[in-house]
Amino acid sequence: MARTHPIPTRPPVLLGVFLAGLILYFAREVLIPIVLATFIAFLLAPFVRALERMRLSRAAAVIVTVAIATIGVGAVGWLVEEKAFELASQLPKYKANIINKLSVLKPLTQGVLDQAGTTIQELGSELVKSAKESSNAANGAAVAQLPPEPLPVRVVADATPPLTYASTYLGPLLARMATAGMVVVFTIFMLLRREDLRSRVIRLIGPDEMHHTTPAFDDAAQRLSRFLLVQTLLNASIGGLIGLGLFFLHVPGAALWGLVIALLRFVPYVGTMLGAAFPIALSLATSPGWTQPLQVLVLIVVVDVAFSNFVEPMVVGAGTGLSPLAVLASAVLWTWLWGPVGLILATPITVCLAVLGKHVRSLWFLEILLGTEPVLTPQAACYQRLLAGDQEEATRLVDTFAQGRTSVEVYDGLLLPALALAERDRHRGELDERREQSIRDILAVLIEDVGARDAALPPAGMGPVVCVPARDAADELTARMLERVLTTRGIAAETLSCTLTPREAVRSLTERPPAVVCICALPPGAMLHTRVLWHHLERVGPRMIIGVWDDSADREALRVQLGLPSQDGLATSIKQAADEIDALRASDAEIKKATA
Repeated sequence: MARTHPIPTRPPVLLGVFLAGLILYFAREVLIPIVLATFIAFLLAPFVRALERMRLSRAAAVIVTVAIATIGVGAVGWLVEEKAFELASQLPKYKANIINKLSVLKPLTQGVLDQAGTTIQELGSELVKSAKESSNAANGAAVAQLPPEPLPVRVVADATPPLTYASTYLGPLLARMATAGMVVVFTIFMLLRREDLRSRVIRLIGPDEMHHTTPAFDDAAQRLSRFLLVQTLLNASIGGLIGLGLFFLHVPGAALWGLVIALLRFVPYVGTMLGAAFPIALSLATSPGWTQPLQVLVLIVVVDVAFSNFVEPMVVGAGTGLSPLAVLASAVLWTWLWGPVGLILATPITVCLAVLGKHVRSLWFLEILLGTEPVLTPQAACYQRLLAGDQEEATRLVDTFAQGRTSVEVYDGLLLPALALAERDRHRGELDERREQSIRDILAVLIEDVGARDAALPPAGMGPVVCVPARDAADELTARMLERVLTTRGIAAETLSCTLTPREAVRSLTERPPAVVCICALPPGAMLHTRVLWHHLERVGPRMIIGVWDDSADREALRVQLGLPSQDGLATSIKQAADEIDALRASDAEIKKATA
């Protein structure tokens, strides 16, 4: 059942969110290396544990793992740089080919561009002409007042000092190297002391919350490690397939572009497009025609779409537990806060926030905002659509719920609970008359639609069953549900109007005695009326079943509340009532057979 706490909107919470945003933005130079190291530690932790199981010490396992990862990243960077310089040196050879392709495109756009260019030139000429005329008039008026022409002065800049050169060109490079060094150092210490760090965070949160923070850490570690590892393997597979395809298409540097696409795919949404731009542009420059560029485009699109829509959902599944909208919004937010690094870290950070929302009670709203779990039960969602008067969407929800279910299961599992929610709000005075009537009208249509899905059997073996509403229109709707279920079982049934008083109902049943009477009552407001109606009908003498539609209710407590002598004839669901009526029909058939 979904939690129903109010969303925190108090000023302290909003102020805390605002302050957190300021800290994340202004302290990004310090926070980015720590966050990067944290997620790299999550990625490398499984390999460290594997080496520890091979009898290596903690320090040796961490050093070996970090060294291999650092050497691998350095090798990849060196390879990318070498290939990039090699391809850059060969580009002048393809100058003529590029000019030829541009000349092919020129006739397609020449007319429009020439017309626009001519218009712009004419406007420019007019502006220059006006400016010259104004300038000449002003110069003629002021020429007599001009002082003697000054001597020309030329400023000769000094040679760039070494320190200025170093700060301008080497500063950014050294800053990046320092950040990379800090990330490596933080990663090593986090892997060496991972249990101690976890214990300190748990102690910081509080020992009383240990039963929440411990599963939160385990859940976050499992989700992040699995996501990062699986995403790395998937990206490597995609880059390998694209690189292999580019090799067979004779694109220069095929392995390099496969590697670039694999790396850029860690950037959500735009990574593949950025990576694809390089081989497509190179193919346009090197190939004599348009066939190879189109083949490269089709190759990248087919591989990426196939993995994104078929392989990735099966392998990753709901492992991150994030909704697509949450991933997109977090990508925009973290890119704004931390730039390109924030875009790469957006999904792992959002996974951690969703885990916190799942396990920490005060942050439960994060799970609702970011997670994939439905926040409304089907019953609550159906009632919400009834409140909105959206019959089309309510029908769609019923159709989805009804897949693989019988009509009585749809009544008991969906429509009755939705109607009960409406009755609860009505008794609280939270529904106006117009909305109340709209809900009943839509439910009446849905009841008939669900009942029509099961073929009705011809009545056989029993007299009519009369369904009597205990009090109002809501009870009458439940009576019509039972009537539809009995009809599909081959039992003749009808429903009395809720406008009849108990005396009028008794008179109607006396004129046409039924085989069974079923009183239909929907809590919370029909209990007293059910008891009064039962006492009136008891004098008539038909067999009776009282349906109090609350499957979670205590039957013994209901019996005492209604003053019934026993639990026989008391049903808390439409299925129970229909089964009891079926049992009465079977009993009648046996009696007839015995007396025949």
